[in-house]
Amino acid sequence: MVVLFLIASSVLIPDSSVLANSSSTATPVDSAKIDKHIESMIKQLQIPGVALGIVKGDQIVYLKGYGTSGPDGDPITPQTPFVLGSTSKSFTALSIMQLVEQGKVDLDAPVRKYLPDFKLADPKAAEAILVKDLLHQVSGLSTYEGRRVFNNKFDSIDELATHLGDVSLSDPVGSTYHYSNLNYDLLGSIIQAVSGQSYAEYVQEHIFNPLDMKNSFTSVTEARQNGLAKGYQSIFGYMMPVDFPDNPSILASGYLISSAEDMAHYLTAQLNNGSYRNVSIASPASVSTMHQPYAEDPSTGHYYGMGWEINDNIIQHNGAVENFHSDMILDGDTAIIVLINAQDYLVRGMNFSKIASGVQQIMNGQEPTGVEITNVTRTYAIIDSICVIIVALIAWSIYKLFLWNKRFTPSPLRTTVSLLSLLIFNLIIPVGALILLGGIAPWNVFFTYLPGIGHFIFIICILLLGIGAIKAFLLIQSLIKHKLKQSNPRLPESHIQGHEKQQAASPNPEI
Repeated sequence: MVVLFLIASSVLIPDSSVLANSSSTATPVDSAKIDKHIESMIKQLQIPGVALGIVKGDQIVYLKGYGTSGPDGDPITPQTPFVLGSTSKSFTALSIMQLVEQGKVDLDAPVRKYLPDFKLADPKAAEAILVKDLLHQVSGLSTYEGRRVFNNKFDSIDELATHLGDVSLSDPVGSTYHYSNLNYDLLGSIIQAVSGQSYAEYVQEHIFNPLDMKNSFTSVTEARQNGLAKGYQSIFGYMMPVDFPDNPSILASGYLISSAEDMAHYLTAQLNNGSYRNVSIASPASVSTMHQPYAEDPSTGHYYGMGWEINDNIIQHNGAVENFHSDMILDGDTAIIVLINAQDYLVRGMNFSKIASGVQQIMNGQEPTGVEITNVTRTYAIIDSICVIIVALIAWSIYKLFLWNKRFTPSPLRTTVSLLSLLIFNLIIPVGALILLGGIAPWNVFFTYLPGIGHFIFIICILLLGIGAIKAFLLIQSLIKHKLKQSNPRLPESHIQGHEKQQAASPNPEI
């Protein structure tokens, strides 16, 4: 009898790697079309793997893993954990709303009510920021400052929150939308201050546990012990597996870890007024508040709510860290989660969200459109070829420095061309690149998030500046020598060289 029961169970219980909900009332899922779409995208994007979860109403209707979780070739399953990236922000917003319901947080209260040690470069600005300003991304804290903390060395959220004394606001409080991770890092610190728990403990107890999210974690170390997918980064187009250490100080803004199956539980609650099965993690009013559009993002025309972006009737958010990507979409009574164990901020990354949007179109009875991708191999072949050409030109430029004294004879035209070349290629371009890109994010962040190409650009800029300094010295030396020859054509070369040394030693050489 026991044997018959086990055999029957193995037939009747659906495979956890591919789940079409067993309810007879569940909406049919065109699994073949979805699988074809995702497998095609994996092939075109040349990424290791994807995990997918789809919810319809209060039912999980499809779960599946595609590809591999790392170099060992283990398959991705719906239970495989991934780093979420900025989709973590919705968990932080939910935690705040739970504390609002408990009367422990007032959205209209100043941040300093809960974080008295919170300071900015302008003390009045720090006093003016309200809790809701952080949630809506209108605190005035800039996107740049949010990126600057990516590579911080603080051991905790609280330590980060109390070391912002050099940070200035980019706009007055409440006036302008700026997507900044710092807003949600500060919210994480507020959660700790009012709950008496660490952010990790709070999320585990009040969200992960009630929603039966058994493969969700707040620590990379713990997640690795439980099958965390290996994240990949693009280095000159080649996807390479890389590991990054825990950074608990920015856990609240981008480093929670979860699986497709667990995220399906979470999205079920988001679709159903805060309820999953018979458990409520937030009131309908709180969920509705988080999903309400508030601040417009001028770059997209979308609006930001609380940890969610709103585009017409679509509620969504994506996440991207060094080596992972995620997308979650709420579309009517349908929710979609896509997790990817790869990142490429230069070429592939801009197409990652097309996986989720294609699934969304299929669930709406449409053919996936707008999911065409420029050939990744060809694109990187062009980029890498340009890099090789630049290296060759730099090498040729260095080689010519050794031939300068033999080949360069000053003339008005040649001197003008040399000066223009110095100005453009050895000053304006490298300094402009260093300032322009350094204004997007600190260079150490570029090295982490855009390895290979980021290092290449920085090194080339430094080399161009160094070559320019040497060229400038040689040009001045040649002009001095030429002037001496013109003033005294019979002067021996040894005397000219000796005079050059005197000129070089003089504090005010005549040119």
